[in-house]
Amino acid sequence: AFNSAMSLKELSNVKVHGGQLRRFTHASTATKCDMTFSIFIPAGVSAPGIPVMYWLSGLTCTDENFCQKAGAFDAATKHQLAIVMPDTSPRGCKIEGEEDSWDFGTGAGFYVNATEPKWATNYRMFEYVSSELPALVQEHFGISAERKSIS
Repeated sequence: AFNSAMSLKELSNVKVHGGQLRRFTHASTATKCDMTFSIFIPAGVSAPGIPVMYWLSGLTCTDENFCQKAGAFDAATKHQLAIVMPDTSPRGCKIEGEEDSWDFGTGAGFYVNATEPKWATNYRMFEYVSSELPALVQEHFGISAERKSIS
């Protein structure tokens, strides 16, 4: 069985716009590889039940693009809203063709569960962003299971 507490590894933790921006990696049961995500939590919010927006970046991005370019953390602090930013795909799975094109494979940002056998084991991003990641951030950071949105 998957034990998220044992596999959750903090990569960075910085203060930004009245909150904490933290970046983690963990062993994913959905994608069968390590996955990375960032989470912004405003200061002063009360767990459990922190409202959240899940930001799904697009083609060729990582979890860091939104963090670096969006300028959303000041507004998130003002509205006491957490933001969860997953990476856009599994990485380093060593699947033939995974790194061959900028618009397919690593970094592609298709949040679906692959059905082609070659991709189906690791490219299970719908399962990851709709089930595994929300459960993980609810457990470890007090994120609400009900007060959530996706963008």
